Amino acid sequence: MPARRAPEAFDLENLHESIYPIFTQVQLTLANHRKNVVSLHKIHNQAAEVTEVLPRNKGIQLTGESAFNKVFVDMLNRVLPVKKGVAQADKVIKFVAHFVKYTAERGR
Repeated sequence: MPARRAPEAFDLENLHESIYPIFTQVQLTLANHRKNVVSLHKIHNQAAEVTEVLPRNKGIQLTGESAFNKVFVDMLNRVLPVKKGVAQADKVIKFVAHFVKYTAERGR
């Protein structure tokens, strides 16, 4: 049986650079939404694995998931002020709906 490599640490410093291109792509066409939903879900799962142990056995802090949520909400907040009917904004909202549905189905 081949030896398993230890998972590489996920770089939270470049999280914005990982998510930004996805939100840029989904503004162009609906055809790439499924691919980008899966990509964003993968980034979310990798970020969610980054945790920090709190001192004095007070548990763990979900550092990565909090960072992902902050960047995700920042991207979404850029679209929310745009009026309904602007094609790019509508596509981003549809993408976010697909992402939330996909994530709920996957149980994470």
